[in-house]
Amino acid sequence: MNRAQRVAAAAVLLGVLGMWTAGSAAAVQPPTAATSLVAVNVVSCQVQFGAPGTAPAWSPSSLAVTLPARTAARVSFYSDGFVTVLGPKGWDCSGLEAADGGQSLSVFPAAQRNPLSAENLPASAAGVTVRLDYTGHGPGAGLVCALFPGTQAASIADSTGGCAAVPRAELVQHLSADVARFVDAPRVKGSGEPSGGRNASTGVVIFPQLHPEPGSVNVAKASCTLPTTSSSLCGPIIGDFVARDLPREPAS
Repeated sequence: MNRAQRVAAAAVLLGVLGMWTAGSAAAVQPPTAATSLVAVNVVSCQVQFGAPGTAPAWSPSSLAVTLPARTAARVSFYSDGFVTVLGPKGWDCSGLEAADGGQSLSVFPAAQRNPLSAENLPASAAGVTVRLDYTGHGPGAGLVCALFPGTQAASIADSTGGCAAVPRAELVQHLSADVARFVDAPRVKGSGEPSGGRNASTGVVIFPQLHPEPGSVNVAKASCTLPTTSSSLCGPIIGDFVARDLPREPAS
């Protein structure tokens, strides 16, 4: 999928993120105010390296993004130099460069533990999380198998520990062949990280559909789990991620 297709996918995503299953406690609405190209500051995140000798990566001090001015005033970019994502202003962040090649970045409230590494999170848990991986091994195949069944990656996941089923209450919608959107309503423990607490979670899983499917493809999942007072930020956060970051070239 080329750059124009990615931007189109992001536009579709922004248009549909407001659609929720009946009974959801919060609606994520696409922005309706006039948008403009603005510079948003980049918060530098600490990163943990799984392999010794890995060099830190550079990240800019600000990035341009098209947002309504009111929305831009409420968000920052967060980056560890490897992964970059929008998130609510004033939060903490933490990145991971795993020894097996997987990458992750988590943005979360200052008083909360990292939702990608902590267990027994409170019911009020919130966060914006990103995982980047590749389907040539179990963790990456497991990232996409549930929303892209019938693929070679799903078979790899089945043979390396199994594929967690999508909960029946999770809304899944394929915006394109490569992009699957999910919504976990409050109390639904699903694809969102975090999910299952008081806050709804929405996000995307991106898996470029190449034919024939290579032995390994770069894939990603991004989740946005915010309280109702800021849940309207999830549309711009996830939409920017889709347009800016992925899909990438196939893994070697």
